Amino acid sequence: MSHPSRPTFDPALPDRTIERLRAHTDRLVPAAKGPPRRPTWRESALALLLGSTSAAALALLVDPLVVPLTLLLCLGGTVLLLGLVSRRGDVADDWPDLIMHAFWALPTSLAGVLGAHWIASEVLGTALPGDPALAALYLTAGAAGSAAIMRPGMPARLAAEHHDRYVLPEDFGRPSSFATRREEPEAHLFARLQQTTDRVEEGRRVLGHSFDASPTLPLLRQEEWRLSQELLRLRSLRRELVQRRKDAVSDQVTRALAPQAEAVSRAHRSLSHRVDEVAAYGERVHAAVLAHHEWEQCQEIADRAADYADLALTSGQDPAPTEELDSSLLSVRAAHSVREELVREAVEAGTSLSDALDKDTDP
Repeated sequence: MSHPSRPTFDPALPDRTIERLRAHTDRLVPAAKGPPRRPTWRESALALLLGSTSAAALALLVDPLVVPLTLLLCLGGTVLLLGLVSRRGDVADDWPDLIMHAFWALPTSLAGVLGAHWIASEVLGTALPGDPALAALYLTAGAAGSAAIMRPGMPARLAAEHHDRYVLPEDFGRPSSFATRREEPEAHLFARLQQTTDRVEEGRRVLGHSFDASPTLPLLRQEEWRLSQELLRLRSLRRELVQRRKDAVSDQVTRALAPQAEAVSRAHRSLSHRVDEVAAYGERVHAAVLAHHEWEQCQEIADRAADYADLALTSGQDPAPTEELDSSLLSVRAAHSVREELVREAVEAGTSLSDALDKDTDP
């Protein structure tokens, strides 16, 4: 692995929020785009609710506006239908296709609004002035739309509200197939850190109760998030320094940049050392996982040894020597011993790393 492969989330976020964002990574906003400039989702929901309430009041108080308000509601239904179809991938990006779909969406919306208006008129009657059925439709549409905007777990809303609480692979530049370690050194360091977290999570799944990663994983996620911020800051300063060197008009300007270059180098060495310490633990866990798979495969081979011995007898061949059949059992014992030793070393390494990370996080 030479480039970050997945988003990294602030561990302070609620677990359910992280799960929803991780399940919809296509909605996450890269740092290069900056914070969303559109109104917040709460402001949008409030504006929709106020607009629909105002339209309902006009439907009750101003009779000449009933027809325009009805047409406006039909247009709103048309936009909703087009949006739903677009989310399912049935609408192309060009305007002609969008207009073509509007030819069926507009009549459908009109029929729906008029049908709902007729039902509401039968229920509400004429006890209120103006058009109470239309007012009821606007209030219903406003309440439903606001609830839809603010519904819990909406990925787009969560991604916009927490845009500064996650880091994406593209925040570290181009993929590794287009950028060398020298071009994007911070990306390669962070990829090693992500790989360690992934290896520990794999170890917890594969090794089971013999490998307890519960104390270490939260600290690793915190370290992954903390280093992501430091590495991104270092990347920004390093790229700025590279550009200043290119733009330097004299050797004197280049010499003036030497202290900044030295500061960047020291920071990179320090972060590399921290990543090396964490990555060493991931390598131990990975070795234990490989030993576990080796033990499982040797066990499968030993379980089938009797079948191969029976095959030799039934085919009229000389039976295999006992020592050859027993060698598979010895392999199982040896693989199990290696597995247990490597798991023990991984657990000890995790304890040492947890103590070190705890010290780093203490104020």
